[in-house]
Amino acid sequence: MSTAKNSRRIFLKSVAAGVSVAGESLTAHAAMPDVLPSERESVQHNKAALWLLIQDAMPKGQLEVVRGLVSPECVNRRAGFANLYAARNDAIPEKGNFIQWLEAGWKPLSEALGDQHVVVNDLAGEGNTAWAHYRMEVKHRGTFVGVPATGKTVEWEEIAIAHFGPDGKIVDLWFMCEEVKLATQLGLRLI
Repeated sequence: MSTAKNSRRIFLKSVAAGVSVAGESLTAHAAMPDVLPSERESVQHNKAALWLLIQDAMPKGQLEVVRGLVSPECVNRRAGFANLYAARNDAIPEKGNFIQWLEAGWKPLSEALGDQHVVVNDLAGEGNTAWAHYRMEVKHRGTFVGVPATGKTVEWEEIAIAHFGPDGKIVDLWFMCEEVKLATQLGLRLI
């Protein structure tokens, strides 16, 4: 095993051991009587990897960490703001290769919606799937879906679903967020 892969596994195990979600340690989820130990470890790894992606790597723009968690072939099935972007004729793609989407779309998005703070409220997993419910709080400091910077702090809740491959990397992602809530906070009128 390469040093990078070994470091990643050690890091994810330490994250899973020390992370708490809504006041409950992830290790508390280890009491899954109908799951074999190797499956339990895999579920814990998947939850820790998704937590790291959402809570740390993406909000902080840590692309190398993201690349360590996500397969190069990972498919982004739905961007969190897909409908809002489509309604405003904005450029960010809804679907496609996650790494390409991240490199092309995340930089302008994170510049427009900066100072990102994420709180994971719920984190669950089963088999090769993990999902998270989290709250985003950002500063609207650049043009986003055609709306110039307002300087406002805006917030919404979001759901992420990740499917993992046999190598423990994310191969498929879905993001769903409160697009209407964000649109109204930015001052967009709904008709």
